[in-house]
Amino acid sequence: SMANTITASVIHPMLHQNTSTFSEQRFSSTFTGEEFFLADHVVKGQRVLPGVAYLEMARSAMEHAVGEDVHGNTSMKLQNVIWARPIVVGDQPVRVHTGLVLEEDGEVSYQIYSEAEGSDAEIVVHSQGNAVLTPRSELHMLDLPVLQEQCSEQVISSEEFYEFFSAIQIDYGSGHKGIDKVYVGPGQVLAKLILPLSVTGSVDQFVLHPSLMDSALQASVELTLSSRHVMSSDSLAKRKPVMPFALEEMEIIRPCTSEMWAYVRYSDGSQAGNKVEKYDIDLCDDIGTICVRMKGFTSRVLEREIQTDRTAAKGAVETAS
Repeated sequence: SMANTITASVIHPMLHQNTSTFSEQRFSSTFTGEEFFLADHVVKGQRVLPGVAYLEMARSAMEHAVGEDVHGNTSMKLQNVIWARPIVVGDQPVRVHTGLVLEEDGEVSYQIYSEAEGSDAEIVVHSQGNAVLTPRSELHMLDLPVLQEQCSEQVISSEEFYEFFSAIQIDYGSGHKGIDKVYVGPGQVLAKLILPLSVTGSVDQFVLHPSLMDSALQASVELTLSSRHVMSSDSLAKRKPVMPFALEEMEIIRPCTSEMWAYVRYSDGSQAGNKVEKYDIDLCDDIGTICVRMKGFTSRVLEREIQTDRTAAKGAVETAS
């Protein structure tokens, strides 16, 4: 059937086809909103493409553009990542492009964009950053028993954790509830992540699995909270949804596994109560081998409604900063 031929030709669940031209190496995707990473990621009642999806799109685009097996002895780094404006999928499918440009210094810059309505071909940039291949760093391990001991002030169950998020209008469906438990310590949290049952079949389709990666970012919100003791119900009413904003660097060493740990702490020089709190996040497999390292992750509070109309896009990048 037609549907089968279409699925067969899709190069990645988030990166559907190569639409390169002479001037740009480009991949295009059409999201309907039925995808688990949209259907199970609802912010203020709207299906919003999770910030981690852009990282996997950039990674996959880079892998296909370079055309070599990047999992051998190299690891990929994404740097200076900005999430400028969310992609919201309403009743109509949304077409999204991932464009790569080779810069003079040999780095690749990428942008994930959509085209505004109308014929003036104005583009709306949703996320951008740089990508570079580096020799793989030596095997790094996290000492999980030691970290668990350091993070023993409080243990938060999956249920408690997700109740908090729905209170701030972020409704995760089953596919995005990857947090099993969160262990809280002074200025650090350790989260046990388990790939949700509803998406177990998809583990091999992604290197940065959206359910696990998003759960790691969810754990960073916990650090902000525990540092301010705002789990009390009176302050919950004042809380607003948090969206990813920037990431200084991410090293992708090996693919996500179905059971992982995320270790979140403040970046050098950042601490609780700073105007901008920056986190470092390591994701490792169940024995502690680090698969992904993130440095300098920041998020921002979603102050106003998520704008779906593309016309308001011009001012979006200024207001984001």
